Amino acid sequence: MKTGPIILEGENTVSDLFERFPELSKKHVAEAIGINDKLLHQYIGGLKRPTEERRREIEAYIHSLGEALLRVKI
Repeated sequence: MKTGPIILEGENTVSDLFERFPELSKKHVAEAIGINDKLLHQYIGGLKRPTEERRREIEAYIHSLGEALLRVKI
């Protein structure tokens, strides 16, 4: 697995995120950041654009999920 930052810079970075990581549950991500899953689907489909603040909330949740996964020992 490659290391270093993964920078999503396309027109719809929220959609790019879920395309790159299909194992992410859209429903669970929406619940975790406190939005309706239909709204997240609209972001992903390009029907609505998230504000910069909302994009940062999504990013912060993904980072916290990654940090939690790094702590898993099996």
